[in-house]
Amino acid sequence: MYSLRSTAMLALLASLSFGAVIDTEGLPDTGLNTTSWVPGQAPPLEDIFNLHDMQLAAKNTMSKSGYGEHGCIDALNDSHPNVCVSKAYYRTGALDETTYHANLDVWKNIKLKARAFRNVANISTDQPFFITSAGWAGLSDPTNGELNFVRAAAKAGILYTSSIASNKTTAEIGAAAVNNQTLFRQLYPWSNTTRLQNDLKEIEAAGFKAIFLTIDNPTEDGIRTRARREDAPDSSNTHMQNFDLTTLSALQNQTSVTIIPKGISNWQDAALLHSLGFPACYISNHGGRLIDGQQTAAEILLDLRKNAPQFLDDGKMEIYADGGVRHGSDVIKLLALGARAVGLGRSPMFANIWGEAGVDKLISILSTELSTEMKLIGVTSLSQINSTVVNAKILEDWLE
Repeated sequence: MYSLRSTAMLALLASLSFGAVIDTEGLPDTGLNTTSWVPGQAPPLEDIFNLHDMQLAAKNTMSKSGYGEHGCIDALNDSHPNVCVSKAYYRTGALDETTYHANLDVWKNIKLKARAFRNVANISTDQPFFITSAGWAGLSDPTNGELNFVRAAAKAGILYTSSIASNKTTAEIGAAAVNNQTLFRQLYPWSNTTRLQNDLKEIEAAGFKAIFLTIDNPTEDGIRTRARREDAPDSSNTHMQNFDLTTLSALQNQTSVTIIPKGISNWQDAALLHSLGFPACYISNHGGRLIDGQQTAAEILLDLRKNAPQFLDDGKMEIYADGGVRHGSDVIKLLALGARAVGLGRSPMFANIWGEAGVDKLISILSTELSTEMKLIGVTSLSQINSTVVNAKILEDWLE
């Protein structure tokens, strides 16, 4: 009898072991059923209804190739032969991950102010969001990597910015552009000036229209505890530690490609760039991967509105922003606070477990959410999205 019961119990446990039990990390419970998911395999795309679903699917699928398991992945492409990328690369944040979570939570303190009695039968189809730079897309799709983003962005008519830390080379990504598609490239101010000059030449030769130059990390990485547990380095001396406006101007003089400073996290730096005539800047805390306890993009924009509103209103400098964007409503809130375009980094990487089809679905989900939210708050074009459609008083009080 004992033997029969034991055998039956083992059979039951074996049958249950194939279902995925996933730590949701506090993400909203939207009724997603993962019991049929097989660990290590991408679940059916029809199971996915929002970007949080995509993160959980990536966690289920990438357990051995990028979300959060121990170990390193070496030599991801010929241009980075000595790099060691932590397998917790996509998800990890700095130290206690306070900034990472703040990016996700800040939206709760920004309320949308909907208007009724508006004709919203027809709305603008322009997409104000873009796929921003995030490293090593090959961790989610080893075959096509960043090329999935190029192709999906081309179909949707949105911007794609590739990271210099890519599986595909600068030339390969540029060559994948469709019909003179607009592509930007992200770059770091390397301390090795020869490497920096070579990257600038390659980016220009490959046809990229602009460079997002990350200007706020004199160390390669912040201290990421999750990554440290997996033997990834905390920082290095590969980035300039004496980078200033003189250096920035000198770099711009070396290329015809417009350089846009990325990593602005203080309203004073944004105002400074505006006063110097820069055409654009990029507000970002890099997904909470550098400084723990840093301001979110929404807070920085509010600070800028409070202290130098003319720089947001005169139209002379475009502002890109990112950080914790998971819904169309998040996009609207950043636009209302002063951003011209809103980037997504982690979520496209998670979507990439399905390849190009996954990125297509991410864009479709966000586009549908955005158009729906626009109708619900009573606006029909992006030009109508301004500070009058949000109430951020809670954040404003904190900034006092």
